Amino acid sequence: MQINEFLNSVCEQIKYKPIRNTISEELKNHIEDKKEELIENGQNEQEAEENAVEQMGDAKLIGKELNKVHKPRLDWKLLIILIILLVFGFLVSYIITLNEETEMMKYIKQNVAEYITTNYMLKYIMYLAIGLIIGIAVYFYDYKRLKNKSLILYEIATAVIILTLLFGMSVNGIKFLRIGNHGIRANAIAMPLYIIAFIGFLENINKENKLTEIFKEKNIKINANILLVIALSIISLVMLTLIPSLSSVIVMAIAYLILATRKIKNESKNKKKDILILWGIPIILGIVFLLLEGIMNPFFWDRFISVYNPAEYEDGYGWISLNRKQIIDSAQKFGEAGNMSYAIYLFDSESNNEIISILAHFGWIPTIALIVAVVAFSIKLVINSFKIKEQYGSFIILGIGCMFILQSLFNVLINFNLIYDASFNLPFVTYGGANLVIDLICLALIFSIYRRKDINMMTNK
Repeated sequence: MQINEFLNSVCEQIKYKPIRNTISEELKNHIEDKKEELIENGQNEQEAEENAVEQMGDAKLIGKELNKVHKPRLDWKLLIILIILLVFGFLVSYIITLNEETEMMKYIKQNVAEYITTNYMLKYIMYLAIGLIIGIAVYFYDYKRLKNKSLILYEIATAVIILTLLFGMSVNGIKFLRIGNHGIRANAIAMPLYIIAFIGFLENINKENKLTEIFKEKNIKINANILLVIALSIISLVMLTLIPSLSSVIVMAIAYLILATRKIKNESKNKKKDILILWGIPIILGIVFLLLEGIMNPFFWDRFISVYNPAEYEDGYGWISLNRKQIIDSAQKFGEAGNMSYAIYLFDSESNNEIISILAHFGWIPTIALIVAVVAFSIKLVINSFKIKEQYGSFIILGIGCMFILQSLFNVLINFNLIYDASFNLPFVTYGGANLVIDLICLALIFSIYRRKDINMMTNK
């Protein structure tokens, strides 16, 4: 059997076509090495080639074994956790729909003109279907193509925010991107795009470009790309403050810092010094900002204190925290909480009180199950980011993972009155059509990277 015939026979058994050329090249090199050895031992070229191929073994059997090793893999554990979170998301939509039928809401409907009742469960299913359809397409997309589109992704994210500021609709002081009669949070679209773009910029941080050439010509011993990444990062954070979305700024800033820290640990010669500078400057600036805000706004600290002592501020900032506390204190193992008072307002579609909603209606056991699922989801994302040996894919999982994990962490802490109230979503659980669709697309990208983890190990050799 000739080399080409052998290689074709092997590759026919490998179902994932993009890996065939890499495997064929490796096998060919291996056969050529054996062939050279046999020629040195006195065999002629044709005889040496046939014997080298014969020593490789049965082509079809080799192909089947390689197909097992290098086939795309679905992360079943992460998929199961996702399904659990989606079930809780459906329960939250059920609670919001149920809330529409309460006596108090009926009173509101009778006294508010043109009040329209919404079935949030049907809307949740509709957005879930849209997210799954787009997510499946992303799952089969080769994420490496995004690496050279980092600037485009950055520009799209910035354009979304600019369009929102110019033509968007304003609800309670927050700007929404207008699509027909619907409003979509611009930060939900922009944040993952900015994070993926940032990862691409980090990947290219040591590459030559016009800016680095200019710096070299002027003998400036500073990495121009680092300055560019810093500038673009600051601009992206400023853009999010204009919507405004302080929660997104916090999440994205921390995600940037974690990704940069990972990059420094992988490549820097002065790791401790660089990491100290990286984290030190933002922390100092954050403390200064809090102090200045406290001085300029006399009610600033009251808003923080009200979280921990809501009874003293029950007619103001502490009202929501007090209602959460009443539910927490009267919650049962299973079933409805004993004291929900005015907590009906916590179950609104615009709130981020899904954990308290589950606790109030279903009890501690289901709530603990939700928190365990959130923790398991977070841990799995971190593990996956280290399982991927290809750096770009690993960083995307880490970046999107940070986005999911930080939002989840802050959401849980807020629901239990442990930190100041802010708009942090609980991914896949918080009600919101656009958020659910975007979260599913982002997670599909993680699944796409994971499915190629063994294949990428082969292609990166």
